[in-house]
Amino acid sequence: MEKWIMIVNPVSASATTGDAWKQAVDMLNGSGLEVVTSPTTHAGHAIELAREAAGLGYRKFIAAGGDGTVHEVMTGLLRYADAEGADLGDFTLAVLPYGTGNDWIRTPGVPSDIKEAAECIVRGKTGKEDIVRLTFSDGVYCMANIGGVGLDAAICYNTNTLKKKGYKGSFLYSLVAPYSIFTRKRHPVRIDCDGETVYSGKLFTAVIGNGVYRGGGLKQTLEGGKWDDGLVEVSIQGNVNHFKGLSQMMHIFKGDFAVLPGIISRRFRKMTLTPLGKTADRVESDGEIPGTLPLTVEVTGQQINIIVP
Repeated sequence: MEKWIMIVNPVSASATTGDAWKQAVDMLNGSGLEVVTSPTTHAGHAIELAREAAGLGYRKFIAAGGDGTVHEVMTGLLRYADAEGADLGDFTLAVLPYGTGNDWIRTPGVPSDIKEAAECIVRGKTGKEDIVRLTFSDGVYCMANIGGVGLDAAICYNTNTLKKKGYKGSFLYSLVAPYSIFTRKRHPVRIDCDGETVYSGKLFTAVIGNGVYRGGGLKQTLEGGKWDDGLVEVSIQGNVNHFKGLSQMMHIFKGDFAVLPGIISRRFRKMTLTPLGKTADRVESDGEIPGTLPLTVEVTGQQINIIVP
């Protein structure tokens, strides 16, 4: 019998997931799989649970929650691999999307319907995803899908702050984005891609993509990138004023933000972001704020197996 461990975030989707995931467990167990469940109780708990489960010999994981849960599970597996010299190619990750935006699933095409996503796990078809390491001064994380610095991180931080105060709903992004654009101060950074300085100066935002989609299906990085091609994409919006910044940002709804005049877009294997002033910008990864600059983003060369339709 195929043995899986499901790490589930009961408070995903603005705390509406509750016990809904138990129906998926019953379906998976009824289909011949053996699924052990491990619910999280606090932020960062999925990192600990994934690392512990890997140490116990589990190699097939289900992340039941939103993009933040996927981020934490993959971070736990990366930290286990770093500590034990393990090959992440021996691991398989499936996702049951109980989040609000559920952007991770859009790149491989995993269904948003839980029953259909569970059926994908039963069928067992797999693809590959590059492991992207985020290295901060105080720790290492895995970027499962997308990340960002500057405005991107400010929007994420402000949205999460409201969620912690009890506000719910996908409309939060539309409220927080304009506020963040007109209140955020721009700080100077230097951005190097594969050893070349591609930008130096005050930064409006830099959006980073291993996957393609963010913000509920929006695109801000180059078309054509795949998360198994050994490269990551970045689109840099430099020292523009608030009004021009807003005007350019509106192009995310058209999907051509990355190719606008003035936007610096690159594909890279290793990128460093170094603060040049007294204030270090926050960094966002998969809807979470794991740290502040300086930051190194690097494709490790390892890939994890992912369940696909």
